[in-house]
Amino acid sequence: MALTQRLKEFLDQQRVSYEVMRHDAAFTAQQIAASLHVAGRQFVKVVVVKLDANPVLAVMPAPLRINFKQLAAAAGAKKCSLAGEAEFQQLFPDCDLGAMPPFGGLYNLPTYAEETLTADTEIVFNAGTHEEAIRMSYADFARLAKPRVAKFGEPPPAEIAAQKRAAALRARKKARKKKAAKKARRKVAKARKPAR
Repeated sequence: MALTQRLKEFLDQQRVSYEVMRHDAAFTAQQIAASLHVAGRQFVKVVVVKLDANPVLAVMPAPLRINFKQLAAAAGAKKCSLAGEAEFQQLFPDCDLGAMPPFGGLYNLPTYAEETLTADTEIVFNAGTHEEAIRMSYADFARLAKPRVAKFGEPPPAEIAAQKRAAALRARKKARKKKAAKKARRKVAKARKPAR
């Protein structure tokens, strides 16, 4: 399947600059990023979630996971959950399953963007197929998609655990340095005291 006609017409009508990037078939955001030699955080994944049973697109850097409570709170919803493939497949009839682009408006769906994306100059995302992606400026994406920007992404548990271990290690090193400095000051002070 090639770049969806709906997406191509939309981007061309809006006269935005974009690059179509072809790659070997890949089915996860991290696989696609690796195939395209793009940083994982620059590749944007699109996740269909249900906010109070209504489908919406959650757009975020590939390495992050959705914090459903944060997204629900940001949207003013009581509940947020992942939509199953059977629930969203018919919403994107011109796309390969799971390869939908981040423009919810093309499919009459609201779009939420993780706030860390706003710091990116460029983003790369699926073009409706498992063999093509699009690179474009984040500013153009934001202008066209008009997403609600919110904080709802978090690193995977293994990364959080690694960050905690690294922070604990830094704290231990700092405490050892502080203790050694204190010991050195005492030694200097003791050496300076006149003998009686």
